[in-house]
Amino acid sequence: MAMAPCDGAPDDATGKGRLVNVSSVTVLVCTYNRAQLLRETLAAMQAMQSPSDCSVEIIVVDNNSTDNTALVIAELAWGRFPIVLLHERQQGKSFALNHGLSHAGGDILALTDDDVIPSADWLHRIVEDFRARDVTFVCGKVLPRWARLPPPELLTAKAKHIWGPIAIIDYGDRPIDYVAENRKQWLPIGANLAFSRTALLTIGGWRTDLGKVNNTLISGEDHEIFMRLRRFNLYAGYYDPNLIVRHYVPAQRLTRQYFRQWFFWHGKTRALMMDDLYPDVDLAQVPRVAGVPRFLYREALAQLWRWLRTRCSRDALTALNEELRLLQFAGLMVECWRRRRVRSGSAIAERLSKTHAAR
Repeated sequence: MAMAPCDGAPDDATGKGRLVNVSSVTVLVCTYNRAQLLRETLAAMQAMQSPSDCSVEIIVVDNNSTDNTALVIAELAWGRFPIVLLHERQQGKSFALNHGLSHAGGDILALTDDDVIPSADWLHRIVEDFRARDVTFVCGKVLPRWARLPPPELLTAKAKHIWGPIAIIDYGDRPIDYVAENRKQWLPIGANLAFSRTALLTIGGWRTDLGKVNNTLISGEDHEIFMRLRRFNLYAGYYDPNLIVRHYVPAQRLTRQYFRQWFFWHGKTRALMMDDLYPDVDLAQVPRVAGVPRFLYREALAQLWRWLRTRCSRDALTALNEELRLLQFAGLMVECWRRRRVRSGSAIAERLSKTHAAR
């Protein structure tokens, strides 16, 4: 598991990493070649309501943009809230997040994306939610700004299981408490999520082998960090249904081709998170075939059968759902096979090196 070191020491929380009070907040945005969308995001942020008795800074981490990102930030840096521009040369969102975390000074680290329009009371609600509860994270809804109207069936409750590629989060209009004992709750995503900075420092920030590494669709950094909060006994959160942002969904993400690509890469992501996905299984003791835990072949074959049964179905959404789940298994297995080849190649190279040295 690759982790990047994050400087700083817990100084604003109880022994469990939860906030005692809130006097400052850092908004963290990572960006890559989205200058026009970023301009809209920062303009909306500069128009936000200021939280009471709380200082605010905005940090933008540029992850090697080649467009006019720096100019956009310079244009909007002199508004209500100061904007700090940082540069992260290692390509990947988690590298950028950790860079921002190491420079953040706020008690709260509020995350969103460079294609998001936060509501006017976004920061105010985050701060008040933390002040009112003993939590390490707060989250809310991520609603879409469509580049073009999506297929109507994509907006139904039945389609929620495949909303990953378009990053919609709507868990209803009632507040939800996230507790460690409940492992079946749907998790937040980084487009509308705030953490206690101390909690993030305690667990070591984000895994750097996850999070759009080298411009791939490898993701999972949001999901994995909650698993680590559990292990550190820091998992306590709150879903505020009135904490709302709207993010831009480009037309190309509404195609079947993109959905298929995203779920295949999501399977590759799951291969990197295997130990976390099966916490009750000692994977070191599980028999493997070509680097894949044997029980996953059985699960993949069962999924193949479910997909085949829907091939002639008139329910196109169900058929697509089963196809995407199958592609997720395909991505997982491909990544397991790839990692086995890499390990085998490294072992062979090491043996050859030792043999050469012995001579």
